[in-house]
Amino acid sequence: MKRKLLNKVDLISVFLCLVAVLPGLMVYSRLPNEIAVHFSLNGDPDQYASRWVAVFGLPVLVALIQLILCATTNLLQKEKELSRTEKVIRFIMPLLLYVLQILMMMYALGSLKSVLTVVGILETVILFLYGNYAPKMRRNTFFGIRTPHTLANQEIWDKTHRFAGVLYIVAGIICMILTVMECNLILLVILLAVTVAIPFIYSEILYWRNRP
Repeated sequence: MKRKLLNKVDLISVFLCLVAVLPGLMVYSRLPNEIAVHFSLNGDPDQYASRWVAVFGLPVLVALIQLILCATTNLLQKEKELSRTEKVIRFIMPLLLYVLQILMMMYALGSLKSVLTVVGILETVILFLYGNYAPKMRRNTFFGIRTPHTLANQEIWDKTHRFAGVLYIVAGIICMILTVMECNLILLVILLAVTVAIPFIYSEILYWRNRP
């Protein structure tokens, strides 16, 4: 039996995305008319949005995306109930959004001088969260390291995600160190790209090593 289109956990996670307007509302009168919302690899702001869009628009947009993702996941999965890991995953996006909104408002108010700090903190949070829950993910077509071989073989799925869990935790520690050292933003981008790519390569190695 398939799940309902949306369940209680889904609706709470969407509501929490909307709650991310609170950091902006608390300092709305002190915000500049335009707020930096995108930065170059050199760390310089290259796109701006009005404070209204930055405070209200992003949470509403992410809430809609969260709603669509939850509904799509429920339609694709056959199990009636969410697993514990899937419930936790539902709250990752609201958490990251709330952290992003806080950091974005701090940058707009001049409390954060470098975008490296913002990117570094967000990347570290993402790496630690994923590293903690990757080994607990059950096989599915929506979350995790999804390749033809991980989806077709439970053993390859389990080994790949256990490996990814350790890798992401280590990468999170490295990311934290790079952020404290105020290293170049490009290093953080490269670190994330390499960390994401390695588990996919590892899953292929497992397949070819155990191929009959």
